[in-house]
Amino acid sequence: MRRLFVVFIAAALLWAGGLVVFIGSLPQPSAGVPKGPHGVVVYTGGGGVRISSAMAIFADGAGERLLISGVHPDTSAARLSEFWIGPKERFDCCVDLGRDALTTEGNAGELRAWATSHNFTDIVLVTSDYHMPRAMAVTRARMRGATITPYVVRSGYLDEKGRPDSLNATLNLAGEYTKFLLARIKAFVPGGGL
Repeated sequence: MRRLFVVFIAAALLWAGGLVVFIGSLPQPSAGVPKGPHGVVVYTGGGGVRISSAMAIFADGAGERLLISGVHPDTSAARLSEFWIGPKERFDCCVDLGRDALTTEGNAGELRAWATSHNFTDIVLVTSDYHMPRAMAVTRARMRGATITPYVVRSGYLDEKGRPDSLNATLNLAGEYTKFLLARIKAFVPGGGL
């Protein structure tokens, strides 16, 4: 029993140390418009900031098409078009709504099918800073031959010094770190990227 307790404490300390490293290594928000990708994808969440950021870079010329992955079934294209700042023709022809994904794994599967159907091999992935490490790990596991470039959106969880700005932010980051660890483990399991 004592050995089990020691193992538990060691694992908890290792996890806590990893969390500190994870938070400290979160990517900074991106700036500018990526040039040259075939497609842009945004994994929904984050109160709509991710979608508006993806729409902004796509309206400014990033990519040939935009996939908004994980759109709620009740959200119409007309509703999303209200937040569009570019030419109407570009939205109408080239913005695709993916409605099947409920998880990051689902987003990656939806992206793979979309990219395959359009013969895209160079993708800009838009999501929040805290979500990007897991999103990249899961997406790269699903799309091993593709070039995936991150476009990072500020989540608001971190203060100007890169530390969690509240207890709620800390809890959300801890939950995301745990999911990230599981995604990394799954990526090494045979068939885990399928």
